Amino acid sequence: MRRQDTLCTYSERKFYRDSETSEGWLEWNDSFALDTLYYGEYMNHGPGANASRHVKRPGYWVITSPDEALNITVGQLIQGGEWLNSSELNYTIGL
Repeated sequence: MRRQDTLCTYSERKFYRDSETSEGWLEWNDSFALDTLYYGEYMNHGPGANASRHVKRPGYWVITSPDEALNITVGQLIQGGEWLNSSELNYTIGL
């Protein structure tokens, strides 16, 4: 289980254009939040989606297991099925 103060970012089945930086993100100027960062990628595709060229830092993961990916979906991570139905947001509860 991740710590409560963990910054969690998840990218699932995203299409990366060739014009996007292959590193995925710009480098931060200092170590702010790097100790608690979790950035997971699952089944991304496109010319810029080659994860071997993405940023290398602790907390960055390429997720290959659907079971692991399910743990960080809207339904599991933020219990979206309990409250998002009353919003006007478009979302997918699982994979």
